[in-house]
Amino acid sequence: MLENLILPESGTVADVGCGYGPIGIFIALKNPNLKVYMLDVDKKAVYFSSRNVKRYKLDDRVFVIRSDIFSALPKEVKFNGIYSNPPLKAGKEFIIRLANESHERLEKGGIIELVVYKGEENVINEFKKYFDSKVLKREKGYSIILAVKY
Repeated sequence: MLENLILPESGTVADVGCGYGPIGIFIALKNPNLKVYMLDVDKKAVYFSSRNVKRYKLDDRVFVIRSDIFSALPKEVKFNGIYSNPPLKAGKEFIIRLANESHERLEKGGIIELVVYKGEENVINEFKKYFDSKVLKREKGYSIILAVKY
């Protein structure tokens, strides 16, 4: 996913289901003009992401928050980009919620990049309810889905 990231020039982005933080940290290092929210429901993921953010000295603009998708964020927080490589166990319910909640949080012209393993057609169909969506890349059973809010 990292080599295919499409980043806004400035603004605010989210790494949903950040795990230990590789996507959010990569984004912050790649573009110092971005504020990054790294979100995960798992306590251990939040702990390790926070440590990694401090290790890279990014804690002035990268915020690690324990959150089920966007539930722990104030409603007024909006994003120019949303990125996610959810675990397989997250399942279809996560995809449905991510599409719905992202629609409310994504600024006009904003993008979502999502890694999926199998079932790409179902994911695209779900995101097409809210966004212009397509497969950006396929490799080794994985697909990167791109969704744009117009």
